[in-house]
Amino acid sequence: MTNQEFEITILRQHWIKDDGLNDNTDLCSHGILYIKIGNEVLSDSESGSWALTATGLYLLRTLSINYTIEDFASQLVPCCGHFIIPNEHKNYVSIIGCNEGIDWNIKHEHGNVKLTTKKGTTTIISFKLYKNIVLDFTDKIESFYGNPNEKEVPNEEFDLNGFRQFWEEWRELKHK
Repeated sequence: MTNQEFEITILRQHWIKDDGLNDNTDLCSHGILYIKIGNEVLSDSESGSWALTATGLYLLRTLSINYTIEDFASQLVPCCGHFIIPNEHKNYVSIIGCNEGIDWNIKHEHGNVKLTTKKGTTTIISFKLYKNIVLDFTDKIESFYGNPNEKEVPNEEFDLNGFRQFWEEWRELKHK
Protein backbone atom coordinates (compact mmCIF):
# COMPACT_ATOMS: atom_id res chain seq x y z
CA MET A 1 0.00 0.00 0.00
CA THR A 2 1.44 3.36 -0.98
CA ASN A 3 0.55 7.02 -0.68
CA GLN A 4 2.03 10.14 -2.25
CA GLU A 5 2.96 11.51 1.18
CA PHE A 6 4.38 8.37 2.79
CA GLU A 7 5.67 5.29 1.07
CA ILE A 8 7.64 2.34 2.37
CA THR A 9 8.03 -0.42 -0.19
CA ILE A 10 10.15 -3.55 -0.13
CA LEU A 11 12.06 -3.58 -3.41
CA ARG A 12 13.81 -6.86 -2.64
CA GLN A 13 13.89 -9.06 0.47
CA HIS A 14 16.62 -11.58 1.25
CA TRP A 15 18.64 -13.32 3.95
CA ILE A 16 22.06 -11.96 4.94
CA LYS A 17 23.85 -14.52 2.73
CA ASP A 18 21.73 -13.30 -0.19
CA ASP A 19 22.28 -16.50 -2.15
CA GLY A 20 18.62 -17.08 -3.05
CA LEU A 21 18.26 -19.94 -0.58
CA ASN A 22 16.10 -19.99 2.56
CA ASP A 23 18.33 -19.66 5.62
CA ASN A 24 16.80 -21.07 8.81
CA THR A 25 19.79 -19.83 10.83
CA ASP A 26 19.24 -16.16 9.86
CA LEU A 27 16.83 -14.70 12.42
CA CYS A 28 16.29 -11.39 10.58
CA SER A 29 15.15 -10.79 7.03
CA HIS A 30 16.98 -8.06 5.16
CA GLY A 31 16.10 -6.02 2.15
CA ILE A 32 16.24 -2.99 -0.06
CA LEU A 33 13.57 -0.39 0.60
CA TYR A 34 12.05 2.60 -1.09
CA ILE A 35 11.04 5.11 1.59
CA LYS A 36 9.58 8.51 0.83
CA ILE A 37 8.12 11.10 3.20
CA GLY A 38 6.60 14.06 1.42
CA ASN A 39 8.98 14.81 -1.44
CA GLU A 40 12.05 13.47 0.39
CA VAL A 41 13.36 10.04 -0.56
CA LEU A 42 15.09 8.43 2.42
CA SER A 43 15.97 5.11 0.77
CA ASP A 44 15.98 3.71 -2.74
CA SER A 45 17.56 0.91 -4.75
CA GLU A 46 21.02 2.47 -4.28
CA SER A 47 20.81 2.83 -0.47
CA GLY A 48 21.87 -0.65 0.54
CA SER A 49 20.14 -3.32 2.59
CA TRP A 50 18.29 -2.88 5.89
CA ALA A 51 17.12 -5.14 8.75
CA LEU A 52 13.48 -5.58 7.78
CA THR A 53 12.15 -7.62 10.70
CA ALA A 54 13.48 -5.00 13.16
CA THR A 55 11.97 -2.25 10.99
CA GLY A 56 8.63 -4.04 10.97
CA LEU A 57 8.57 -4.38 14.75
CA TYR A 58 9.49 -0.73 15.26
CA LEU A 59 6.80 0.47 12.86
CA LEU A 60 4.23 -1.74 14.58
CA ARG A 61 5.12 -0.03 17.87
CA THR A 62 4.38 3.34 16.29
CA LEU A 63 0.77 2.34 15.67
CA SER A 64 0.05 3.07 19.32
CA ILE A 65 2.83 5.42 20.45
CA ASN A 66 4.68 8.49 19.26
CA TYR A 67 8.29 8.01 18.22
CA THR A 68 11.14 10.47 18.51
CA ILE A 69 14.38 9.76 16.66
CA GLU A 70 16.44 7.09 18.49
CA ASP A 71 13.65 6.22 21.01
CA PHE A 72 14.21 2.49 20.51
CA ALA A 73 18.02 2.60 21.03
CA SER A 74 18.23 2.20 17.28
CA GLN A 75 16.86 3.73 14.11
CA LEU A 76 13.38 2.97 12.76
CA VAL A 77 15.14 1.34 9.81
CA PRO A 78 18.36 -0.15 11.17
CA CYS A 79 21.17 -1.51 9.05
CA CYS A 80 21.48 -4.50 11.31
CA GLY A 81 20.32 -5.99 14.58
CA HIS A 82 22.97 -8.33 15.88
CA PHE A 83 21.71 -8.56 19.43
CA ILE A 84 18.13 -8.97 20.73
CA ILE A 85 17.79 -8.13 24.41
CA PRO A 86 14.67 -9.51 26.12
CA ASN A 87 12.79 -7.59 28.80
CA GLU A 88 12.14 -9.45 32.07
CA HIS A 89 8.77 -7.77 32.67
CA LYS A 90 6.98 -7.68 29.30
CA ASN A 91 7.22 -8.65 25.64
CA TYR A 92 9.41 -5.75 24.57
CA VAL A 93 12.84 -6.30 23.11
CA SER A 94 15.75 -3.98 22.45
CA ILE A 95 17.59 -4.66 19.22
CA ILE A 96 21.19 -3.53 19.11
CA GLY A 97 23.17 -3.17 15.91
CA CYS A 98 25.47 -0.62 14.33
CA ASN A 99 24.83 3.13 14.14
CA GLU A 100 23.75 3.08 10.48
CA GLY A 101 20.11 3.45 9.59
CA ILE A 102 17.21 5.71 8.69
CA ASP A 103 15.17 7.62 11.23
CA TRP A 104 12.26 10.05 11.40
CA ASN A 105 9.79 11.31 14.02
CA ILE A 106 6.23 10.00 14.24
CA LYS A 107 3.53 11.86 16.16
CA HIS A 108 -0.15 11.00 16.54
CA GLU A 109 -2.37 14.10 16.26
CA HIS A 110 -6.19 14.15 16.20
CA GLY A 111 -6.67 10.96 14.17
CA ASN A 112 -3.69 11.67 11.95
CA VAL A 113 -0.01 10.78 11.97
CA LYS A 114 2.66 13.44 11.44
CA LEU A 115 5.95 12.20 9.97
CA THR A 116 9.01 14.46 10.16
CA THR A 117 12.42 13.60 8.71
CA LYS A 118 15.80 14.66 10.10
CA LYS A 119 15.93 17.31 7.35
CA GLY A 120 12.59 18.71 8.50
CA THR A 121 10.35 17.39 5.73
CA THR A 122 6.90 16.91 7.24
CA THR A 123 3.76 15.20 6.05
CA ILE A 124 0.48 14.37 7.76
CA ILE A 125 -1.64 11.36 6.80
CA SER A 126 -4.69 9.77 8.40
CA PHE A 127 -4.01 7.18 11.09
CA LYS A 128 -6.12 4.69 9.13
CA LEU A 129 -3.90 5.06 6.06
CA TYR A 130 -0.72 4.93 8.17
CA LYS A 131 -1.89 1.73 9.87
CA ASN A 132 -2.75 0.13 6.52
CA ILE A 133 0.70 1.00 5.13
CA VAL A 134 2.46 -0.47 8.21
CA LEU A 135 0.34 -3.63 8.26
CA ASP A 136 0.84 -4.19 4.52
CA PHE A 137 4.61 -3.76 5.01
CA THR A 138 4.72 -6.22 7.92
CA ASP A 139 2.53 -8.74 6.06
CA LYS A 140 5.14 -8.81 3.27
CA ILE A 141 7.92 -9.39 5.80
CA GLU A 142 5.99 -12.25 7.42
CA SER A 143 5.26 -13.83 4.05
CA PHE A 144 8.96 -13.94 3.19
CA TYR A 145 10.12 -14.85 6.71
CA GLY A 146 7.87 -17.87 7.13
CA ASN A 147 7.17 -19.60 10.42
CA PRO A 148 9.50 -18.33 13.19
CA ASN A 149 9.15 -21.73 14.91
CA GLU A 150 11.13 -23.26 12.05
CA LYS A 151 14.19 -21.07 12.73
CA GLU A 152 17.35 -22.51 14.25
CA VAL A 153 17.75 -20.27 17.31
CA PRO A 154 20.90 -20.61 19.43
CA ASN A 155 20.21 -22.79 22.48
CA GLU A 156 21.30 -20.18 25.02
CA GLU A 157 18.40 -19.04 27.23
CA PHE A 158 19.13 -15.34 26.62
CA ASP A 159 18.96 -15.75 22.82
CA LEU A 160 15.87 -17.95 23.01
CA ASN A 161 14.07 -15.44 25.24
CA GLY A 162 14.96 -12.51 22.98
CA PHE A 163 13.75 -14.32 19.86
CA ARG A 164 10.58 -15.55 21.57
CA GLN A 165 9.77 -12.09 22.96
CA PHE A 166 10.42 -10.46 19.59
CA TRP A 167 7.75 -12.57 17.90
CA GLU A 168 5.32 -12.37 20.84
CA GLU A 169 5.58 -8.57 20.79
CA TRP A 170 5.15 -8.58 16.98
CA ARG A 171 1.93 -10.66 17.24
CA GLU A 172 0.54 -8.56 20.11
CA LEU A 173 1.13 -5.31 18.21
CA LYS A 174 -0.35 -6.63 14.95
CA HIS A 175 -3.56 -7.69 16.62
CA LYS A 176 -4.21 -4.65 18.83
